[in-house]
Amino acid sequence: MRLERRESRRARLSVALLYVIMSMPIGGWAARVPDVRRQVGADDALWGLANTVPGIGNIIGLCMVVLLAGRVGNRLLAVLGSGLVLLTVPLMALSTGFAGVVLGLTTWALVANVMAIPMGALALEVQRRYRRPLMGNFDACFGIGTLVGGAAGTVAAALEVRPWVQFAVMSALLGLCLAATTRWLPEEGGQPAGTLRTSLRASLRRRFHRRMLPITAMAFLSGYVSEAAILWNAIYVSDTMGAGSVAGGISYTVAASAGTLAAFLAVDRLTARLGIARTMRMSTVFAAVGFGACLLVGGPVAAIIGFVLLATGTAGVNPSLYTLAGDQEGLSPSEGVSMVEIGQMPGASIAAPALMGALSGLLGLRFALASLVIAVLLLSLLVGRVRTPAPTA
Repeated sequence: MRLERRESRRARLSVALLYVIMSMPIGGWAARVPDVRRQVGADDALWGLANTVPGIGNIIGLCMVVLLAGRVGNRLLAVLGSGLVLLTVPLMALSTGFAGVVLGLTTWALVANVMAIPMGALALEVQRRYRRPLMGNFDACFGIGTLVGGAAGTVAAALEVRPWVQFAVMSALLGLCLAATTRWLPEEGGQPAGTLRTSLRASLRRRFHRRMLPITAMAFLSGYVSEAAILWNAIYVSDTMGAGSVAGGISYTVAASAGTLAAFLAVDRLTARLGIARTMRMSTVFAAVGFGACLLVGGPVAAIIGFVLLATGTAGVNPSLYTLAGDQEGLSPSEGVSMVEIGQMPGASIAAPALMGALSGLLGLRFALASLVIAVLLLSLLVGRVRTPAPTA
């Protein structure tokens, strides 16, 4: 029994490290974007192109892992993806040409998708071993990694450390941790036997089933809400509400911290006590009412409070979606997680920037943000269409 507990703790630690490896470069990159942009001499138009082209990498990486999910070991894919992420980011930051940065961003998007689905499946396996909700804690690890990476990037920029040096040191440290903990990663159970073609066909039939439609739709809405909040939080506070760029930065940081704190302290506890369906309904209604009220009130303070309430109330959505997808009968965890990723990508990469931009141009950003209230309320309705596990405590 003691040996099993130790193995479970090690598995949890090793999977938490994967979430940090995924997120720390994101935070670090966000802090060093101005330096890299000056390094390659890109103007606004070129930099917009640099951040659009990597969508191709997202699509290719997602397609690759959707085809491999359930048929290739999650440990192998997660370690391979992690290693490639740690290798890609320093090489990209080292580039002094625009084409090199675009290629690096595209490659980063591809290998991050190779890592994401097996990482989620391994987290579900750890949760199964513990027999209690843990996905909120893993999401919190992602948030903590992003904040730490951003802080490290800010300090490195203040000390005038070159971006590639910062990322090389970060990758080296995280790579050593990965090498030390790889053997602790859990392994998902075996998959049904069959030829490669037969198993692929059967796997796709199992996933693209009507019982998965509500989960995929919720994933789309979740991706839309989270990405739209990231893209427009600071702009709404600083420009629309006229509070200035400093207040906009504070609003984004406070909201991100609040979401991470809620995921770490409350999500798993509430889910264990109330179950996924009740927790999602309560938290999403709280987020929609709180954010909607702050939009009606207006003003910089209300805007910051609104984004904090939105981040806090939706902190449990992504962990719940992963658990619901991994719990569906007849699907392996990696197959279920792949459907969440399939839903989230168009919501985050296409709908959030395009729809919010169009609504903002037609009605103004304040009214465009009301679409997030509608999306969050739809999440609370759709969860009733999914078979959910009972509370564990």
